[in-house]
Amino acid sequence: MKYYPWFAGAWAAVLWFFTAGVAIPLFRIFPNNQAGPIAVAIFPYYFSAAIILGVLATITLWVGRQKSKRVTFALALQILAVLALLAIPTILQPAMAPHPPGSPAFMRLHGVSSLLNLFSLIVAPAAFLLVTAKRKEELV
Repeated sequence: MKYYPWFAGAWAAVLWFFTAGVAIPLFRIFPNNQAGPIAVAIFPYYFSAAIILGVLATITLWVGRQKSKRVTFALALQILAVLALLAIPTILQPAMAPHPPGSPAFMRLHGVSSLLNLFSLIVAPAAFLLVTAKRKEELV
């Protein structure tokens, strides 16, 4: 568990920074036809970093895990979050590619992609808190 906080913290930071610090401002500052290609150019770096850090956090949690329901639940959440992130560049983005931005098919797939990213954005820090938070009886 020595490296878990580092990998899990970096994973959550990458997820939050890209989503809140890059993607949202990008689409607020630039028109969609300019922001879209920029976001698409950044995606491989974002998803590579997020997936690698998620896998490393999950492996370090698995290897050093304590036998508790909280840690087992956190491990399951992390695995789901990594799989959700993995589905975006491997399944959803290729499925979106042939559709013009703004078309109903593109928007439907983009919505699913956004929900999966949001799921990981919430679940990664939640799993970290489940693992690292002290219970009342541990604080005494």
